[in-house]
Amino acid sequence: MGSGDVQVLRNAWAAFARGDVDATVEALDPEMRWYAAGYPDAADACHNREDAAAFLRQAHADGLTAELLDIRDAGDRLVAIIHTHAPPDWNRSPEPHGELITVRAGKVTEMVVYATVDDALAAAGLGADT
Repeated sequence: MGSGDVQVLRNAWAAFARGDVDATVEALDPEMRWYAAGYPDAADACHNREDAAAFLRQAHADGLTAELLDIRDAGDRLVAIIHTHAPPDWNRSPEPHGELITVRAGKVTEMVVYATVDDALAAAGLGADT
Protein backbone atom coordinates (compact mmCIF):
# COMPACT_ATOMS: atom_id res chain seq x y z
CA MET A 1 0.00 0.00 0.00
CA GLY A 2 1.17 3.48 -0.71
CA SER A 3 1.36 6.51 1.52
CA GLY A 4 -1.81 7.84 -0.11
CA ASP A 5 -3.74 4.79 1.12
CA VAL A 6 -2.40 5.31 4.64
CA GLN A 7 -3.50 8.95 4.47
CA VAL A 8 -7.01 7.90 3.38
CA LEU A 9 -7.28 5.90 6.62
CA ARG A 10 -5.76 8.61 8.79
CA ASN A 11 -8.17 11.21 7.38
CA ALA A 12 -11.19 8.93 7.85
CA TRP A 13 -10.34 8.13 11.47
CA ALA A 14 -9.60 11.79 12.21
CA ALA A 15 -13.01 12.71 10.78
CA PHE A 16 -14.74 10.10 12.96
CA ALA A 17 -12.88 11.40 16.01
CA ARG A 18 -14.28 14.88 15.21
CA GLY A 19 -17.76 13.41 14.89
CA ASP A 20 -17.83 14.08 11.14
CA VAL A 21 -19.44 10.87 9.89
CA ASP A 22 -20.05 12.33 6.42
CA ALA A 23 -16.32 12.94 5.91
CA THR A 24 -15.56 9.49 7.32
CA VAL A 25 -17.92 7.83 4.85
CA GLU A 26 -16.32 9.68 1.91
CA ALA A 27 -13.34 7.34 2.31
CA LEU A 28 -15.52 4.27 1.70
CA ASP A 29 -16.18 2.64 -1.64
CA PRO A 30 -19.94 2.36 -2.38
CA GLU A 31 -19.67 -1.46 -2.38
CA MET A 32 -17.35 -1.76 0.61
CA ARG A 33 -17.71 -4.53 3.19
CA TRP A 34 -17.01 -4.27 6.94
CA TYR A 35 -17.38 -7.32 9.14
CA ALA A 36 -15.97 -9.40 11.97
CA ALA A 37 -13.34 -11.92 10.88
CA GLY A 38 -14.98 -15.15 9.84
CA TYR A 39 -18.47 -13.62 9.64
CA PRO A 40 -18.75 -11.71 6.35
CA ASP A 41 -22.48 -12.41 6.06
CA ALA A 42 -23.50 -11.81 9.67
CA ALA A 43 -26.63 -9.78 10.29
CA ASP A 44 -24.58 -6.92 11.75
CA ALA A 45 -22.00 -6.86 8.93
CA CYS A 46 -21.90 -3.81 6.68
CA HIS A 47 -22.36 -4.77 3.02
CA ASN A 48 -22.01 -1.31 1.49
CA ARG A 49 -21.23 2.32 2.29
CA GLU A 50 -24.81 3.03 3.40
CA ASP A 51 -24.69 0.21 5.98
CA ALA A 52 -21.38 1.54 7.26
CA ALA A 53 -22.71 5.09 7.46
CA ALA A 54 -25.73 3.94 9.46
CA PHE A 55 -23.50 1.95 11.82
CA LEU A 56 -21.11 4.88 12.31
CA ARG A 57 -23.94 7.35 12.95
CA GLN A 58 -25.51 5.04 15.53
CA ALA A 59 -22.15 4.29 17.16
CA HIS A 60 -21.40 7.99 17.44
CA ALA A 61 -24.88 8.71 18.83
CA ASP A 62 -24.39 5.92 21.40
CA GLY A 63 -21.14 7.49 22.60
CA LEU A 64 -18.55 5.28 20.90
CA THR A 65 -15.22 6.95 20.29
CA ALA A 66 -12.23 5.47 18.51
CA GLU A 67 -8.58 6.34 18.36
CA LEU A 68 -6.31 5.20 15.53
CA LEU A 69 -3.09 4.14 17.26
CA ASP A 70 -1.06 2.90 14.30
CA ILE A 71 -1.19 1.65 10.73
CA ARG A 72 1.02 -1.22 9.55
CA ASP A 73 1.74 -1.93 5.90
CA ALA A 74 0.86 -5.51 4.95
CA GLY A 75 1.64 -5.35 1.24
CA ASP A 76 -1.70 -5.14 -0.56
CA ARG A 77 -3.56 -4.33 2.67
CA LEU A 78 -3.14 -2.29 5.82
CA VAL A 79 -3.58 -3.20 9.46
CA ALA A 80 -5.18 -0.45 11.52
CA ILE A 81 -4.67 -0.66 15.26
CA ILE A 82 -7.63 0.96 16.94
CA HIS A 83 -8.60 1.67 20.51
CA THR A 84 -12.33 2.08 20.92
CA HIS A 85 -14.01 3.52 23.96
CA ALA A 86 -17.54 2.16 24.11
CA PRO A 87 -20.40 2.57 26.54
CA PRO A 88 -20.39 -0.19 29.20
CA ASP A 89 -23.49 -1.90 27.81
CA TRP A 90 -21.64 -2.65 24.55
CA ASN A 91 -19.55 -5.31 26.37
CA ARG A 92 -16.42 -4.54 24.36
CA SER A 93 -12.86 -5.31 25.36
CA PRO A 94 -10.98 -2.29 26.66
CA GLU A 95 -7.92 -3.47 24.72
CA PRO A 96 -7.07 -2.19 21.22
CA HIS A 97 -8.14 -4.33 18.30
CA GLY A 98 -6.94 -4.70 14.72
CA GLU A 99 -8.67 -4.25 11.38
CA LEU A 100 -7.30 -5.64 8.13
CA ILE A 101 -8.18 -3.02 5.53
CA THR A 102 -8.06 -3.00 1.74
CA VAL A 103 -7.87 0.32 -0.11
CA ARG A 104 -8.32 0.49 -3.88
CA ALA A 105 -8.31 3.65 -6.00
CA GLY A 106 -8.29 5.80 -2.87
CA LYS A 107 -11.35 4.17 -1.28
CA VAL A 108 -11.71 1.57 1.46
CA THR A 109 -13.19 -1.58 -0.11
CA GLU A 110 -13.00 -4.00 2.83
CA MET A 111 -12.50 -3.84 6.59
CA VAL A 112 -12.15 -7.10 8.52
CA VAL A 113 -12.33 -6.65 12.29
CA TYR A 114 -10.23 -8.86 14.56
CA ALA A 115 -10.68 -9.05 18.33
CA THR A 116 -6.98 -8.50 18.96
CA VAL A 117 -4.14 -6.68 17.27
CA ASP A 118 -2.12 -9.92 17.15
CA ASP A 119 -4.94 -11.71 15.32
CA ALA A 120 -5.11 -8.96 12.68
CA LEU A 121 -1.33 -8.94 12.25
CA ALA A 122 -1.28 -12.73 11.89
CA ALA A 123 -4.07 -12.62 9.29
CA ALA A 124 -1.99 -10.11 7.35
CA GLY A 125 1.10 -12.32 7.57
CA LEU A 126 2.88 -9.93 9.91
CA GLY A 127 4.38 -10.52 13.31
CA ALA A 128 3.78 -8.36 16.36
CA ASP A 129 7.14 -6.63 15.81
CA THR A 130 6.41 -5.70 12.18
